[in-house]
Amino acid sequence: MRKKLLLAFIVGSCISAASAASSSDLIQAHLFPGSIYFNNQPASKQNGNFEILNYNGSVYVPLRYMAENMGGKVHYDEANQDIYIDRRVNNLTKAEISVSKQADNFMLNLHSEKEAYKSNEIIHLWSSLVYLGDEEITVGHGNPIILFSVRDEEGISSDEYIETVLIRDQLKKNNEYKATLPLNIIESYNYNKKGRPDIKKLLEKERSWLLSPGKYTIGVTADFSIDGDKKDKIMKSEITIQVEPQ
Repeated sequence: MRKKLLLAFIVGSCISAASAASSSDLIQAHLFPGSIYFNNQPASKQNGNFEILNYNGSVYVPLRYMAENMGGKVHYDEANQDIYIDRRVNNLTKAEISVSKQADNFMLNLHSEKEAYKSNEIIHLWSSLVYLGDEEITVGHGNPIILFSVRDEEGISSDEYIETVLIRDQLKKNNEYKATLPLNIIESYNYNKKGRPDIKKLLEKERSWLLSPGKYTIGVTADFSIDGDKKDKIMKSEITIQVEPQ
């Protein structure tokens, strides 16, 4: 089997640019022939541009690729050579603040785990759209049906994009759609806030999925149609949160 030198555990391209290790830090590792599967779906090595290594009977995989495919984010602090991994933990969560809006037979709910977050904490909001009618109906919508937005006090914002596809679902009473605030919406907001800099430099410089101190309005929009109705239904709801210094 072909051998390969491993300089360090590689998080991403920014880590590979760090100081070279001394000769005493070099180790020998073999390429691992197996594959990685996420929920029974094979990972694409072409998209990730990575190798899996076998060193002393243990398998080593690229941290950034693994974390991001499992819903997390990775940041490498080159100055201190520290690695930050942020991801939501699916523990039982109590919402400190919630809002609900009802229109006809639908209820749009929006919840936030906290009213005030620290600037080094992941913002955790989730939303649901519930059908309350007694009769079975057919709805049409894009992907996703629930769209999030982030806006600060200066009016700088970012909105989630919808795929231009038509999905049709049969709904019975109490059927529910759920969605969680995607971290890439906050990344997009920070990109707009900083005047749209070079995206690679922005991601390397900071944990761009976190919000800096300030007051923010997080909104959700449910946009869908019901068979037989002439107009689409558009429901909106908002929550205001505070981000404090860590």
